[in-house]
Amino acid sequence: MEENKTKSVALRSDIGTQVIERIDSLCEAGFTMPKDYSYVNAIKMSLLTIQETKDKNGKTALDVCTPASVQKALFKMVTLGLNAGLKQCYFIVRGNQLCCDPSYFGNTLRMKRIYPTWEPIVVVIREGDTFELGINTDTGKKFVVKHEMKLENTDNDFVGAYMYLPNGSLYVMTKKQILTAWSQSSNKDLTVHKKFDEKMISKTVINTGCNLFINTHPETENIFSDEDDDMAGENDGRGGDGAGAAPALEATEFQEATVVEEATAVDGGDTTTTTSTESAAPSDGGDEDDF
Repeated sequence: MEENKTKSVALRSDIGTQVIERIDSLCEAGFTMPKDYSYVNAIKMSLLTIQETKDKNGKTALDVCTPASVQKALFKMVTLGLNAGLKQCYFIVRGNQLCCDPSYFGNTLRMKRIYPTWEPIVVVIREGDTFELGINTDTGKKFVVKHEMKLENTDNDFVGAYMYLPNGSLYVMTKKQILTAWSQSSNKDLTVHKKFDEKMISKTVINTGCNLFINTHPETENIFSDEDDDMAGENDGRGGDGAGAAPALEATEFQEATVVEEATAVDGGDTTTTTSTESAAPSDGGDEDDF
Protein backbone atom coordinates (compact mmCIF):
# COMPACT_ATOMS: atom_id res chain seq x y z
CA MET A 1 0.00 0.00 0.00
CA GLU A 2 2.76 2.42 1.02
CA GLU A 3 4.78 1.48 -2.05
CA ASN A 4 1.82 2.23 -4.36
CA LYS A 5 1.30 5.58 -2.67
CA THR A 6 4.96 6.46 -3.15
CA LYS A 7 4.78 5.53 -6.86
CA SER A 8 1.64 7.63 -7.28
CA VAL A 9 3.30 10.69 -5.75
CA ALA A 10 6.40 10.18 -7.93
CA LEU A 11 4.28 9.79 -11.08
CA ARG A 12 2.24 12.88 -10.26
CA SER A 13 5.39 14.92 -9.64
CA ASP A 14 7.01 13.72 -12.87
CA ILE A 15 3.93 14.53 -14.96
CA GLY A 16 3.62 18.00 -13.44
CA THR A 17 7.31 18.75 -14.00
CA GLN A 18 7.12 17.75 -17.67
CA VAL A 19 4.07 19.95 -18.31
CA ILE A 20 5.62 22.95 -16.55
CA GLU A 21 8.85 22.53 -18.54
CA ARG A 22 6.83 22.27 -21.76
CA ILE A 23 4.91 25.47 -20.99
CA ASP A 24 8.15 27.20 -20.01
CA SER A 25 9.59 26.45 -23.43
CA LEU A 26 6.42 27.68 -25.15
CA CYS A 27 6.54 30.93 -23.17
CA GLU A 28 10.12 31.45 -24.34
CA ALA A 29 8.78 31.06 -27.89
CA GLY A 30 6.09 33.71 -27.36
CA PHE A 31 3.15 31.91 -25.74
CA THR A 32 1.71 34.15 -23.03
CA MET A 33 -0.68 34.00 -20.09
CA PRO A 34 -3.41 36.27 -18.69
CA LYS A 35 -2.30 38.60 -15.93
CA ASP A 36 -4.38 36.87 -13.28
CA TYR A 37 -3.11 33.36 -14.03
CA SER A 38 -0.19 31.40 -12.62
CA TYR A 39 0.04 28.12 -14.49
CA VAL A 40 2.56 26.68 -12.06
CA ASN A 41 0.09 27.09 -9.18
CA ALA A 42 -2.76 25.82 -11.36
CA ILE A 43 -0.87 22.68 -12.37
CA LYS A 44 0.19 21.87 -8.81
CA MET A 45 -3.34 22.38 -7.46
CA SER A 46 -4.89 20.40 -10.31
CA LEU A 47 -2.56 17.45 -9.83
CA LEU A 48 -4.14 16.98 -6.40
CA THR A 49 -7.56 17.03 -8.08
CA ILE A 50 -6.42 14.42 -10.61
CA GLN A 51 -5.20 12.23 -7.77
CA GLU A 52 -8.77 12.19 -6.43
CA THR A 53 -10.44 11.70 -9.84
CA LYS A 54 -11.84 8.20 -10.37
CA ASP A 55 -13.56 6.25 -13.12
CA LYS A 56 -16.92 4.52 -12.76
CA ASN A 57 -15.19 1.48 -11.27
CA GLY A 58 -13.60 3.50 -8.51
CA LYS A 59 -10.08 3.34 -9.95
CA THR A 60 -8.01 6.51 -9.80
CA ALA A 61 -7.19 8.42 -12.97
CA LEU A 62 -3.46 7.98 -12.40
CA ASP A 63 -3.96 4.21 -12.33
CA VAL A 64 -6.06 3.87 -15.50
CA CYS A 65 -5.07 6.84 -17.69
CA THR A 66 -1.91 7.06 -19.78
CA PRO A 67 0.63 9.61 -18.51
CA ALA A 68 0.53 11.31 -21.93
CA SER A 69 -3.24 11.89 -21.67
CA VAL A 70 -2.82 13.33 -18.17
CA GLN A 71 -0.19 15.72 -19.49
CA LYS A 72 -2.41 16.74 -22.41
CA ALA A 73 -5.36 17.35 -20.08
CA LEU A 74 -3.19 19.63 -17.94
CA PHE A 75 -1.87 21.34 -21.05
CA LYS A 76 -5.39 22.03 -22.30
CA MET A 77 -6.30 23.45 -18.89
CA VAL A 78 -3.35 25.83 -19.05
CA THR A 79 -4.06 26.99 -22.62
CA LEU A 80 -7.59 27.88 -21.46
CA GLY A 81 -6.19 29.74 -18.45
CA LEU A 82 -8.16 27.61 -15.98
CA ASN A 83 -7.54 25.85 -12.67
CA ALA A 84 -9.26 22.55 -11.86
CA GLY A 85 -8.40 23.07 -8.20
CA LEU A 86 -10.82 26.02 -8.24
CA LYS A 87 -13.48 24.01 -10.12
CA GLN A 88 -12.96 26.06 -13.28
CA CYS A 89 -12.72 22.80 -15.23
CA TYR A 90 -13.28 19.10 -14.64
CA PHE A 91 -11.07 16.09 -15.33
CA ILE A 92 -12.99 13.17 -16.79
CA VAL A 93 -11.79 9.60 -17.32
CA ARG A 94 -12.76 8.21 -20.74
CA GLY A 95 -11.32 4.73 -21.18
CA ASN A 96 -7.60 5.13 -20.58
CA GLN A 97 -7.66 8.81 -21.46
CA LEU A 98 -7.98 11.78 -19.11
CA CYS A 99 -9.92 14.69 -20.58
CA CYS A 100 -10.39 18.27 -19.40
CA ASP A 101 -13.69 20.12 -19.87
CA PRO A 102 -14.37 23.73 -18.78
CA SER A 103 -17.01 24.15 -16.08
CA TYR A 104 -19.64 26.84 -15.54
CA PHE A 105 -17.11 28.80 -13.49
CA GLY A 106 -14.41 28.40 -16.14
CA ASN A 107 -16.58 29.54 -19.03
CA THR A 108 -17.72 32.58 -17.05
CA LEU A 109 -14.10 33.44 -16.27
CA ARG A 110 -13.08 33.08 -19.91
CA MET A 111 -15.91 35.36 -20.97
CA LYS A 112 -15.05 38.00 -18.37
CA ARG A 113 -11.44 38.01 -19.54
CA ILE A 114 -12.75 39.17 -22.91
CA TYR A 115 -15.37 41.55 -21.48
CA PRO A 116 -14.36 42.45 -17.90
CA THR A 117 -17.42 44.62 -17.28
CA TRP A 118 -19.94 42.01 -18.46
CA GLU A 119 -22.12 40.52 -15.76
CA PRO A 120 -24.14 37.38 -16.60
CA ILE A 121 -27.74 38.09 -15.63
CA VAL A 122 -30.26 35.33 -16.33
CA VAL A 123 -34.00 35.99 -16.23
CA VAL A 124 -36.24 32.96 -15.68
CA ILE A 125 -39.64 32.87 -17.39
CA ARG A 126 -42.32 31.32 -15.17
CA GLU A 127 -45.81 30.05 -15.83
CA GLY A 128 -48.19 32.99 -15.53
CA ASP A 129 -45.66 35.54 -16.80
CA THR A 130 -46.49 37.64 -19.82
CA PHE A 131 -43.62 37.05 -22.22
CA GLU A 132 -43.38 38.10 -25.85
CA LEU A 133 -40.40 37.44 -28.10
CA GLY A 134 -39.79 39.40 -31.30
CA ILE A 135 -37.42 39.13 -34.25
CA ASN A 136 -35.70 41.99 -36.03
CA THR A 137 -36.46 41.22 -39.67
CA ASP A 138 -33.41 43.17 -40.83
CA THR A 139 -30.86 41.33 -38.68
CA GLY A 140 -32.69 38.13 -37.72
CA LYS A 141 -31.88 38.80 -34.06
CA LYS A 142 -34.36 37.99 -31.32
CA PHE A 143 -35.34 40.53 -28.70
CA VAL A 144 -37.71 40.68 -25.75
CA VAL A 145 -40.82 42.67 -26.65
CA LYS A 146 -42.41 42.29 -23.24
CA HIS A 147 -41.82 40.37 -20.03
CA GLU A 148 -44.15 41.11 -17.17
CA MET A 149 -43.62 39.20 -13.93
CA LYS A 150 -45.70 38.90 -10.80
CA LEU A 151 -44.49 37.95 -7.34
CA GLU A 152 -47.00 35.11 -7.08
CA ASN A 153 -45.49 33.51 -10.20
CA THR A 154 -42.11 33.09 -8.53
CA ASP A 155 -43.02 29.64 -7.19
CA ASN A 156 -44.55 28.47 -10.48
CA ASP A 157 -42.82 26.04 -12.82
CA PHE A 158 -40.41 27.57 -15.34
CA VAL A 159 -41.00 27.64 -19.09
CA GLY A 160 -37.65 29.05 -20.19
CA ALA A 161 -34.92 31.58 -19.47
CA TYR A 162 -32.80 34.17 -21.25
CA MET A 163 -29.82 36.46 -20.89
CA TYR A 164 -27.98 39.05 -22.97
CA LEU A 165 -24.52 38.25 -24.32
CA PRO A 166 -21.76 40.90 -24.20
CA ASN A 167 -22.46 42.01 -27.78
CA GLY A 168 -26.11 42.70 -26.92
CA SER A 169 -27.50 39.57 -28.56
CA LEU A 170 -30.29 37.72 -26.76
CA TYR A 171 -29.68 34.11 -25.76
CA VAL A 172 -32.82 32.09 -24.99
CA MET A 173 -33.34 28.52 -23.76
CA THR A 174 -36.65 26.72 -23.56
CA LYS A 175 -37.62 24.40 -20.72
CA LYS A 176 -37.03 21.37 -22.94
CA GLN A 177 -33.50 22.49 -23.77
CA ILE A 178 -32.68 23.14 -20.12
CA LEU A 179 -34.03 19.76 -19.04
CA THR A 180 -32.00 18.08 -21.80
CA ALA A 181 -28.85 19.65 -20.36
CA TRP A 182 -29.83 18.58 -16.85
CA SER A 183 -30.39 15.00 -18.01
CA GLN A 184 -26.62 14.68 -18.40
CA SER A 185 -26.09 15.27 -14.68
CA SER A 186 -24.45 12.54 -12.60
CA ASN A 187 -27.26 13.23 -10.12
CA LYS A 188 -29.95 11.40 -12.07
CA ASP A 189 -32.83 12.22 -9.71
CA LEU A 190 -32.01 15.96 -10.12
CA THR A 191 -32.68 16.60 -6.44
CA VAL A 192 -30.57 19.76 -6.31
CA HIS A 193 -31.89 21.03 -9.65
CA LYS A 194 -35.46 20.75 -8.45
CA LYS A 195 -34.76 22.25 -5.04
CA PHE A 196 -32.77 25.21 -6.37
CA ASP A 197 -34.18 25.46 -9.86
CA GLU A 198 -33.54 29.19 -10.39
CA LYS A 199 -29.86 28.88 -9.52
CA MET A 200 -29.42 25.78 -11.64
CA ILE A 201 -31.31 27.32 -14.57
CA SER A 202 -29.01 30.34 -14.39
CA LYS A 203 -25.92 28.14 -14.43
CA THR A 204 -27.17 26.18 -17.43
CA VAL A 205 -28.05 29.28 -19.46
CA ILE A 206 -24.76 31.02 -18.62
CA ASN A 207 -22.67 27.95 -19.39
CA THR A 208 -24.26 27.20 -22.75
CA GLY A 209 -24.47 30.88 -23.68
CA CYS A 210 -20.78 31.38 -22.90
CA ASN A 211 -19.90 28.30 -24.95
CA LEU A 212 -21.84 29.63 -27.92
CA PHE A 213 -20.14 33.01 -27.70
CA ILE A 214 -16.61 31.79 -26.94
CA ASN A 215 -16.66 29.19 -29.72
CA THR A 216 -17.98 31.57 -32.41
CA HIS A 217 -16.51 34.95 -31.57
CA PRO A 218 -13.26 35.94 -33.35
CA GLU A 219 -11.98 37.79 -30.29
CA THR A 220 -11.41 34.48 -28.54
CA GLU A 221 -8.58 33.79 -30.99
CA ASN A 222 -6.66 36.35 -28.95
CA ILE A 223 -8.39 36.31 -25.60
CA PHE A 224 -6.14 38.78 -23.86
CA SER A 225 -5.72 42.47 -24.68
CA ASP A 226 -3.39 43.89 -27.32
CA GLU A 227 -1.86 46.06 -24.63
CA ASP A 228 -0.75 42.98 -22.73
CA ASP A 229 0.81 41.56 -25.89
CA ASP A 230 3.42 44.31 -25.84
CA MET A 231 4.65 42.94 -22.54
CA ALA A 232 5.05 39.37 -23.78
CA GLY A 233 8.81 39.69 -24.00
CA GLU A 234 8.97 40.50 -20.29
CA ASN A 235 6.86 37.54 -19.25
CA ASP A 236 8.73 34.65 -17.71
CA GLY A 237 5.71 32.44 -18.39
CA ARG A 238 4.99 31.57 -14.79
CA GLY A 239 2.63 34.20 -13.80
CA GLY A 240 0.98 36.12 -16.58
CA ASP A 241 1.81 39.43 -17.91
CA GLY A 242 0.99 38.87 -21.49
CA ALA A 243 -1.61 38.07 -24.01
CA GLY A 244 -2.00 35.67 -26.82
CA ALA A 245 -3.75 32.72 -28.31
CA ALA A 246 -3.04 29.22 -27.14
CA PRO A 247 -1.11 26.94 -29.48
CA ALA A 248 -3.00 24.01 -30.93
CA LEU A 249 -3.21 21.11 -28.52
CA GLU A 250 -2.80 18.58 -31.31
CA ALA A 251 0.61 20.02 -32.17
CA THR A 252 1.98 19.37 -28.71
CA GLU A 253 3.75 16.12 -27.96
CA PHE A 254 4.69 14.88 -24.52
CA GLN A 255 6.94 12.10 -23.42
CA GLU A 256 5.64 9.26 -21.32
CA ALA A 257 6.25 9.81 -17.62
CA THR A 258 8.75 7.48 -16.11
CA VAL A 259 7.15 6.29 -12.78
CA VAL A 260 -19.40 35.35 -36.26
CA GLU A 261 -18.22 38.05 -36.66
CA GLU A 262 -20.88 38.47 -33.99
CA ALA A 263 -22.44 35.75 -31.91
CA THR A 264 -25.91 35.18 -33.31
CA ALA A 265 -28.66 34.71 -30.76
CA VAL A 266 -30.07 31.24 -30.99
CA ASP A 267 -33.17 30.03 -29.22
CA GLY A 268 -31.29 27.81 -26.86
CA GLY A 269 -28.41 27.05 -29.20
CA ASP A 270 -26.44 23.87 -28.79
CA THR A 271 -26.26 22.66 -25.24
CA THR A 272 -22.83 21.40 -24.30
CA THR A 273 -22.92 18.11 -22.48
CA THR A 274 -20.30 15.53 -21.67
CA THR A 275 -20.79 11.81 -21.57
CA SER A 276 -18.37 9.03 -20.86
CA THR A 277 -18.25 5.30 -20.53
CA GLU A 278 -16.04 5.74 -17.50
CA SER A 279 -17.05 8.85 -15.61
CA ALA A 280 -19.25 11.89 -16.19
CA ALA A 281 -18.65 15.56 -15.61
CA PRO A 282 -21.23 17.63 -13.78
CA SER A 283 -24.00 18.83 -16.06
CA ASP A 284 -24.33 22.41 -17.29
CA GLY A 285 -26.31 23.08 -14.17
CA GLY A 286 -23.52 21.95 -11.88
CA ASP A 287 -23.69 19.71 -8.85
CA GLU A 288 -24.11 20.22 -5.15
CA ASP A 289 -20.45 21.12 -4.56
CA ASP A 290 -20.80 24.12 -6.88
CA PHE A 291 -22.79 26.05 -4.28
